[in-house]
Order: sequence, then C-alpha cells, then structure tokens
Amino acid sequence: MKFLYAKKGTNTYSILQYSLFLTMRILTLSILLVLTFSSAAWGQKTSEEDYATQQAKKTTERSKQSLRDRLVFGGNLGGNFGNSTYILINPMIGYRTTTWWMNGVSFNYTYLSTRGYTENMYGAGIWSRAYILKSIIAQSELEILKREARDQFGNNAAVTVPVWLVGAGYSSGGRVGLSAMIMYDLIQNPNSPYSNPIIRIGGLFGF
Repeated sequence: MKFLYAKKGTNTYSILQYSLFLTMRILTLSILLVLTFSSAAWGQKTSEEDYATQQAKKTTERSKQSLRDRLVFGGNLGGNFGNSTYILINPMIGYRTTTWWMNGVSFNYTYLSTRGYTENMYGAGIWSRAYILKSIIAQSELEILKREARDQFGNNAAVTVPVWLVGAGYSSGGRVGLSAMIMYDLIQNPNSPYSNPIIRIGGLFGF
C-alpha cells in the first residue's frame, strides 16, 4: 500500500490544505445543524409531553370528582297574590357531564286562580345546558305538562301539552350561578301555557 506525501510549498500540498480546511468547515457546520435540530426536536417533544401530561392530569382530576361535586340544584320560583293568585315552583336537578355541559331533569307545578277560574298545571321534563362562553349559556328543555282547569260555572277540563323550549342568556357562573334567559316554545301547541318570547330568571348551585 502506498502513502502519498506532499511537500510544503507544492501545489499538491496547497490543495490538500484547502481540502482539509473545507472538510473541517463542513464537518463543523454539520455538527451545528445536527445539534440545532436535535434541540428543536427535543424541545417540541418535551412540549408535547408536557401538554399531554397536563391534559391527562385534568382528565384524571375530573374523573376523580365525586357525584356530589358534579350535582347541581336550582330552578325557578315565582308568585303573585291579590285578586289573582299565581304560584310557580320549578325545581331542577342536573349533572355536570363536562366543565361546560350539564344535563338534568326538571319538575313543574303552577297554580292559577282568578275570577272564578282555577288551574293546576304539573309535569316533568329533561334539559341540557351548554356554557358557550364563561357567562353565555344556551339551553334546551323538553317538557310534558298536564293542565287541569275548572271555571266559574263548574266545568272541568284537562289536557296534556308537549313543550319544547330553547334559548340563550346570561349566567353569573360560579358555584351559585344566577341566570336570565330568553326562550321560545318551538312546538307552540294551542294549549301551551307559554307565549313567545319567554323570560326565564333562576339559578343553579353546586356543592
């Protein structure tokens, strides 16, 4: 095997010297590029792992919430006494499915008495509420109501009415959230007790 040796001052030596210099520059640049991309990839991987860890932690915290922490209670109350008597009792029980969505059931009892006319209305429904923003809510509620009435002549009447209310409004949020909504009855059965639009003021609270 032969080894080539170039003496200093010759063209061959200059070429070899330049080639060595160029090789070192390329090698240095390659190392810097590898280190740069490795750092970026490591940083991205770390960020992704941190994000996944945070999401897993949030999911775990939500899954650890007890039934008591997820339950909410509330509803609407109303009344008027005088020449006409009006009483509204509308309790609601809900379950926090996620941090922005809850579902539940409601019960409705209304009593009305005026000028010899008396009516009892009662029923139940299911509802779903979404928190679109921190204070903006949207709600849908399906009710089945039984209306029983008696007029001043002693005539009795009873009818079952389906009601589908949808609407949106404002909620103060927090564990005790007061709300005000504008809702519409989409079915508008002729015997529906609601006239559009419907103003609902109430609240929900949790433990």
